[in-house]
Amino acid sequence: MLRGEHVMARLQRGRLVPHRLRPDDRPVREVAEKLIGLYADHASARGTRARLEGEATLLEEEIGPRLDVRRGFRIVRALAKLLEERSAWAPPTEADPYTLRTRLFELAAALPELPAEGGLLLEGSTRGDLLLQVARETGLEDPASLMYADRQGAQVLAGFEAPTPEELVGRYNVAQIQGVLYGARGLTVDLEAGSDARLVFHYVKTLGLIYTVEPTRKGHRLRLDGPLSLFGGTRKYGLRLAKLVPGLLLTEPWELHADVQWKGREASLELSSETPGLRSHYRGPAEASPESEGDVRGAFEKAWDRAKETGGWELGEGPGILPLPPLKTALVPDFTLRETGTGREAHLEILGFWSEKHLVERVALVREAAKRGHRVIVAAPESLGSSPEALRDATEGEVVPFKSRLDVKGVLAALGS
Repeated sequence: MLRGEHVMARLQRGRLVPHRLRPDDRPVREVAEKLIGLYADHASARGTRARLEGEATLLEEEIGPRLDVRRGFRIVRALAKLLEERSAWAPPTEADPYTLRTRLFELAAALPELPAEGGLLLEGSTRGDLLLQVARETGLEDPASLMYADRQGAQVLAGFEAPTPEELVGRYNVAQIQGVLYGARGLTVDLEAGSDARLVFHYVKTLGLIYTVEPTRKGHRLRLDGPLSLFGGTRKYGLRLAKLVPGLLLTEPWELHADVQWKGREASLELSSETPGLRSHYRGPAEASPESEGDVRGAFEKAWDRAKETGGWELGEGPGILPLPPLKTALVPDFTLRETGTGREAHLEILGFWSEKHLVERVALVREAAKRGHRVIVAAPESLGSSPEALRDATEGEVVPFKSRLDVKGVLAALGS
């Protein structure tokens, strides 16, 4: 995704319009082709990052004004940033540059002091002797060129997944929208009957977003908290929320409305599945998973499969959307647990991000679901709440807290209560 300096939009009567490129525009296509070619050439030659960045800067000065006299350089930089995400970098050597530097400095420090008059210590035969000794010790032909190979600029482009110009432009247009959502207070998505609600909720759940859902005449309305509505963790949450957009683009029809803050002013963002110039770079539900944060749901499934004793309960796929008409809302559990002996069922929802207000409201939904014959257990990570005490007091023990991983025993204990 793009950084803040790459995101561009214009404000028109309170509505924010993210910058967009047309893939059928000849200058846009030429710029995309040149940038893709630059990265592809460096990948085949295993060029260094420093050299690639230098050539990209020259290219930016050459072709940027063709796109926009004033902002062309920012557009080129944004396109290059997106190509960077498709690049794999590697060190130029398997040797440890730190160890190499340390050995050279040790040998240099052991040399006699500089004479009163003369050249530098590590010049001429003295320098050559030191490098020759280190070369013999390490088996490296040119230790001097590898002394600082751990610097970022020395990395070589070891792999590059080249997109088509159309794919790059489509990715740029989506990335501009994602950048705008970093400053969102709230987001509403209206899913009509023909859209794949299960797919959308897969992304909502995987990304751990704070949501509520309510039925509408045409389908369902999904309300999501924005990063600016949270007290802490806004950057991490904003990145997660932005990852939802390419998932939405995998289905239709839908309409999106977001309340955002743009350069100190309140504005709204309006999109739909018919907005031109947008295409998803996701290939399916497996993408957008925040792997760096750990897949809590996937880890719980694996832990359940490995568990020696599950008390006669079987873990299965969630029931989908559970409507709660009295509250004009619904629940979307992640799993259904079924007791083999009695046929009793319970549903499990694992929260991602949450606030105390959100958790209290979710417990109210759980109680309403119980009145309608649906038993729902909610699990929430302690690290995202204010304190375990607040979590316990707010929910009166109706929530299963967990740390980094949801424990099978904790869920079984809740099922037995």
